Amino acid sequence: MTARELTVAVCICSFVAAAAVLPLESQAAASKPAITPDDYGKWEELGRATLSDDGRWMVYPITRLNEENELRIRRLADDSLIVVPYGTSPAFSDDGRWLAYSIGVSPDETKRLEGQDKPVRNKLGVRDLGGGDTLVIDEVASFSFSHSGVYLAMRRFPLAGRESKGVDLVIRDMRNGVETNFGNVSEYQWQENGDLLAMLVDAEGRAGNGVQVYDPATGILRTLDSESTRYTGISWREESDDLAVLRARVDSAYEDSTHVILAWRRLGSRSPASFEFDPAIAEGFPADTRVVDYRELRWSNDGETVFFGIKDWDRKTQGETKADTTKSETTADSARADSAEENEEEPTTVLVWHASDIEIIPEQEVRADRTRRENYLAAWHLSSRAFVQLGNELTEDVSVVEGDRLAVGTDRTPYDSDRMFGPEYRDIYVIDVQTGERTKIKERVEFNLGASSGGRYLLYLENDHIWTYEFSSGRHTNITEGVPTAFVNLEDDHTVPQKPPFGVAGWSEGDRTVLLYDKYDIWELRPDGSRAVRLTEGAADSVRNRRVWLDPEAKFLDTSEPIYVYLYGEWSKKYGYGILRPGGDLQRLVWLDADVGRLTKAEDADVYAYVVQDFDDSPDYFVAGPELVDGRQVTETNPFQGEYAWGRSELIEYRNTWGRKLQGALFYPANYEPGRRYPMIVYIYEIRSPSVRTYSVPSNRSAYNTAVFTSQGYFVLQPDIVYRDRNPGLSAVAAIEPAVRTVLETGMIDPERVGLMGHSWGGYQTAFTVTQSDLFAAAVAGAPLTNLVSMYLSVYWNSGSTDARIFEISQGRMEVPFWEDTDSYIANSPVFHIENMNTPLLVAHGTEDGAVDFNQGVEFYNAARRAGKDFVLLVYEGENHSNSKKSNQIDYHTRVVEWFGHYLKDEPAPQWISEGVSYLEQQEARKKEPAR
Repeated sequence: MTARELTVAVCICSFVAAAAVLPLESQAAASKPAITPDDYGKWEELGRATLSDDGRWMVYPITRLNEENELRIRRLADDSLIVVPYGTSPAFSDDGRWLAYSIGVSPDETKRLEGQDKPVRNKLGVRDLGGGDTLVIDEVASFSFSHSGVYLAMRRFPLAGRESKGVDLVIRDMRNGVETNFGNVSEYQWQENGDLLAMLVDAEGRAGNGVQVYDPATGILRTLDSESTRYTGISWREESDDLAVLRARVDSAYEDSTHVILAWRRLGSRSPASFEFDPAIAEGFPADTRVVDYRELRWSNDGETVFFGIKDWDRKTQGETKADTTKSETTADSARADSAEENEEEPTTVLVWHASDIEIIPEQEVRADRTRRENYLAAWHLSSRAFVQLGNELTEDVSVVEGDRLAVGTDRTPYDSDRMFGPEYRDIYVIDVQTGERTKIKERVEFNLGASSGGRYLLYLENDHIWTYEFSSGRHTNITEGVPTAFVNLEDDHTVPQKPPFGVAGWSEGDRTVLLYDKYDIWELRPDGSRAVRLTEGAADSVRNRRVWLDPEAKFLDTSEPIYVYLYGEWSKKYGYGILRPGGDLQRLVWLDADVGRLTKAEDADVYAYVVQDFDDSPDYFVAGPELVDGRQVTETNPFQGEYAWGRSELIEYRNTWGRKLQGALFYPANYEPGRRYPMIVYIYEIRSPSVRTYSVPSNRSAYNTAVFTSQGYFVLQPDIVYRDRNPGLSAVAAIEPAVRTVLETGMIDPERVGLMGHSWGGYQTAFTVTQSDLFAAAVAGAPLTNLVSMYLSVYWNSGSTDARIFEISQGRMEVPFWEDTDSYIANSPVFHIENMNTPLLVAHGTEDGAVDFNQGVEFYNAARRAGKDFVLLVYEGENHSNSKKSNQIDYHTRVVEWFGHYLKDEPAPQWISEGVSYLEQQEARKKEPAR
């Protein structure tokens, strides 16, 4: 792959020209073979790369459909390459000397071991980046370098049949290879800016359990605390040697357990200070409340406070005995009780669903584990030993503001009825961390944009404007009033009262300014609303500018330094990066007719890397300096692609039936020959034109794979769809038909051989479109909703929430329930127009679909049977919204290929298409051929 500027045709005249002249590359491609299913397995997908801190090395994963995955290690100075089969989870030491990675097991070996009921265990690889030697260590479950990179911790796999969580932990001195073993370690964590190692011991029988700190430089091991109980939750304070952990304590009167918090300061000194918070004796700690272990302990920046979670502590219920039964018990009650004992009846399985449920019972069930773990934030002030509860029923969600003096709490309870079917609103409170005192500062906020980096302001959205709240003065300020742009997406076509904001780019140091996005540009605004400056000029040519966070630990924007900006051309579909210099204009550094992304930087060197890809150009990394110019390609994925015929992509432009300008991605068939007419498949969802720059790895586990269909001689069109309120189906037709007709005008497509396909929302639009249009010779709809009336009343089982909310304010865009606008629901439901469907339709549905109820497919199937339509329903037993079982993925892919092959290419129809297959025949076929 090479980085280059591509000329993108965006009008019909370019198609006509393409049909008239055969380009040289097409002549060359004409002699190349097309990709076949036997070739799919070797195709490579490029994972996210990691640069060493010194910028000398790059490591990145490669995955393949045949599961022959590998880790590639590249030295950037000379492009030398080391390949590690089945390597994963790479980590460089901070000193740049070592690279460690996990080494997995091949698919064949995994199957063999599992067949023998033997454990499948990874190895650890450690490579000396200076000397080139590689050490391989068997059976290592996890690993971690110390801050200096001198020491490596390696945790072994647990032994079978043990109740304790402790395993062997080996510490290796990377300078001399000396290893020190510690047994029964359940958790471990290196100090962030040092080489102290905290370990929790969890031994069988709990003898010797405790907290230990090991200093590998001196070999000194200290036990900080030890009891016959379980310890959890190691938390080092950032850039310090302060440590906190939890020690479990059980009370026979209560369910679950509570925890004592243990903390130490200055563990690197000779006389560290120790602290203990015991909820049983802590002043002000509420009764019947416990400290939980599933909320991470967090230190304040100054080390004065430890934040933790608390929740109600349920008392154990006392079982009622026969002797406890009151004498007033009636004979009938006794008879029922005796009968129950004699019959040993099981408890009822009834669940009560009530119309006043804010979250319906299925959603409560899905969220049950999360609900059980809900807790309130609390603070323990070490110096004063004071306990302060920050969260409660009034402020369920609490986050501490930078500086740790204040916290922001939100309460959605007053708006429970609103969120049943509409947006979620919250009241906002400010909480004093020292006292717990709370003050309500704003009511009914939908978009809370968070506190500023310096902790001086809170940012929120109200009535299409961004507001600040200054904590010190209590002043609310509309900072976008009078600014000649919109910071909310007014073009968003969802039926919601408040359109969403474009987002926040960050705050400058000291909270002097905040950077906000409008549709295209970055603006710098003062938090008092006194000034707003546009920093970029993206609106002039419809280029979106977005700030790039190269340092994940950065808390604020340094406006005195250059800022890297991600660039995306809305209509050109060009991508790239620019640099915004202080007080100057944005300079475009990389700006290509290709998809450019994943910009990353070496932590301690001016080495940058980014990925370039296009539909016909496999993704690869380029490495460059700070200016990103003259980027050098350092990876080469799918080098064999040139041996095969491959398609190309272009943009088209069209207008939907109400005149809105839209685009689509058009993909040419491999070995395209001008003057010949081809079949075409149209794939739909919502906005699809950006896919024009996306590389597609061929796969027989994907039913809608663009590379597969172009290799089989199809054009593929992916048009954009936008919506009008209460007309999702008709809006789709209004975009799809003009897009198809635009491409048909080029003469490259046989108008009698056009197919349509989509999944989920795209499946719905497919099913609806073929009841409204005769443009298509065949269609495939995966997991479609087909009856908006019955679907409105169903449940989104994957989340447990009601579909009504999705229909009114989300993807359905219906705004109101069906009884308030029955005509619109019927007008946009495929099942009510089945008599108009003249297109053969293949529908696939999983019986356990938790997004679109399986009965939606059944309804349409029965309607098609009654109306005498050409229709096949594929039912995948036990599958959810998409097939997860490999055999089912391959089966669905194969049937889609056969469906379009028959209707668009006149290939012979297998029996399942032509006449169907009986249940018994299908069962017999399964025995002979378990997977297609």
